[in-house]
Amino acid sequence: MNMDWSLCEALATTNIGQLLQVLHIYDINCSYYKHLPERIARNDYLWIAEHIKLLHAIGLFHVHGHKDECLYRWATSYVPGAGVIDGEILETLWAVLNSISGTVRTASLAHRTEMLDDHMSDSNYKKMLKIGELPKTLEHYI
Repeated sequence: MNMDWSLCEALATTNIGQLLQVLHIYDINCSYYKHLPERIARNDYLWIAEHIKLLHAIGLFHVHGHKDECLYRWATSYVPGAGVIDGEILETLWAVLNSISGTVRTASLAHRTEMLDDHMSDSNYKKMLKIGELPKTLEHYI
């Protein structure tokens, strides 16, 4: 129920314009998607615009923990147009965000949002600064 609401709200409040297809990556999409239209139809508070077609996939980190047949059916590598994406970017920030969890836990919703946004932006900025550098362990190969 929470995931259904989150998905519908994300689609309703994100400026996706006239996109006809949305790549929906979720760790257990192989079972989650099965009755999604029926669950949404039964709930007066949930809806997805009729022109949007969801393309369901499982992130590359999680799909390898599923049955073998899930790989070719659900991996983002096999979704036409998806490119190379693992779909797990937020989870890679958890270790970094753990350092502020105590402070964020007691913050108001607005302050919590700003703190998380600042820390994620800082992480992205640091990645951009070092994007062209080789790890020190590989420098001796060049």
